[in-house]
Amino acid sequence: MTPFAAFCNLVHLLGSSTKTNEKLQALTSYFATATNADKVWVIALFSGRRPKRLVSSTTLQLWCTEITALPLWLFEESYHTVGDLGETIALLLPPPIGTPTCTSLSAFMLQMQALQSADETEKKTFIIANWKALNTNERFVFNKLMSGGFRIGVSQKTIVNALAKTIALDAAVIAHCIS
Repeated sequence: MTPFAAFCNLVHLLGSSTKTNEKLQALTSYFATATNADKVWVIALFSGRRPKRLVSSTTLQLWCTEITALPLWLFEESYHTVGDLGETIALLLPPPIGTPTCTSLSAFMLQMQALQSADETEKKTFIIANWKALNTNERFVFNKLMSGGFRIGVSQKTIVNALAKTIALDAAVIAHCIS
């Protein structure tokens, strides 16, 4: 499993759990194996410091309909039923083939930052290459990152406690460092 896949699994676990202890355990397990660069991005993303949107929702929708050859009305009906653009796109794209352009969260985030000033063709190439290579769960998270709509239901206290369990620092020190 790639580091990005591990991050996507973490997002799925956190999004589907309603129990604080399950979220704490998932974060603790993730922090125990993640690279320092990925840990920093997780802390940033989970505390609301997400990057700017790389492309508009309309553009993502257009590119998805190009790849899938779905009529726009059918895409819109699917979106209406699912209720989330990132999830709709992830579900509609064909099965994955190939290799993603990046294998870690930090690599994806750095690539996104580099593409902020790129033209639409470069952005489209990056996004479509990854859509083709990522599985449905990974595409969903990738889409949320690309669209600037990444939000996760985990408290800062839970993040701090998970970090405190995996590194040799007091929770109060960690809380001070990330606030």
